[in-house]
Amino acid sequence: MNIVEKLPLPASGLILALFSLGNLVQDIHPYLRYPFGGIGGIFLILILLKAILYPKSIREDFENPIILSSCGTFSMALMILSTYLKAFMPILSYSVWIIGVVLHILLMIYFTYRFVIREFDINTVYPTWWIVYVGITMAAITANVHGIHEADFIFFIIGFISMLVTTPLVIYRYVRYPNESDMNKPLICIFTALFSILIVGYLNSAESISYEFLMALYLIACVCYIFALYKFIDYRNIEFYPSFAAFTFPFVISALATKGIIGNVSQNLLLNNILTVETVIAVVLVAYVVMRYIKFLKNS
Repeated sequence: MNIVEKLPLPASGLILALFSLGNLVQDIHPYLRYPFGGIGGIFLILILLKAILYPKSIREDFENPIILSSCGTFSMALMILSTYLKAFMPILSYSVWIIGVVLHILLMIYFTYRFVIREFDINTVYPTWWIVYVGITMAAITANVHGIHEADFIFFIIGFISMLVTTPLVIYRYVRYPNESDMNKPLICIFTALFSILIVGYLNSAESISYEFLMALYLIACVCYIFALYKFIDYRNIEFYPSFAAFTFPFVISALATKGIIGNVSQNLLLNNILTVETVIAVVLVAYVVMRYIKFLKNS
């Protein structure tokens, strides 16, 4: 049980990345989806066991705004998990999706009340805020799998407005109060997920596509991707922290955004090559972080 107790809650970001990576590579071969989903499922079970066996530890972690905001990846992971279950257990799949959406909305409400209204501190503003607020876009991405077409675009709109509100705040925090702690440095890579998840959410929920709007988002996403990749290269050799999970999903969702652009807008050699490179990088980074987590848990 030591592994269960020591598993940090930010590992839910790795679970989200593994489930998403399975969806990314399934076009290469359908069965490639399941090894990644299986590994993500193992980590998910461990997180659930921790919640059951060590509730006091969970409550203590929830006092930390960075850890709490990172936990939004858990509810997002449940939404992605529902897409795996759909073909085998459609009723359970829909239930898991509903639980994921409800948990994420509850997180948005609680986090806003606790760390925005009551205890706001600019020094605790990190890109993990986007997980809380923009992360609801995952509901827009996955809703159509369950035949839900009424609310999906509303989830995208909430995510988009949240991006407009929170982005100046996060940028101001980094400019005015630069991060000095190695523990939180990997979180800056979440920048590349911000616009990419909106692209995927828009493509999966909008009845008609504005190509100008979409390409504007994609150009910004490409700049953020280059920035985040540079930061990963800069930080790759720092001591391991649970925040290493931020090296995973942002790069996976970026590849999914490029895949969505190719499928809905334009397919050309340049974009196909970009998708190939982004997919390879996503697989390598997820594998790298999985190994670092395993090594961390083994030595705990």
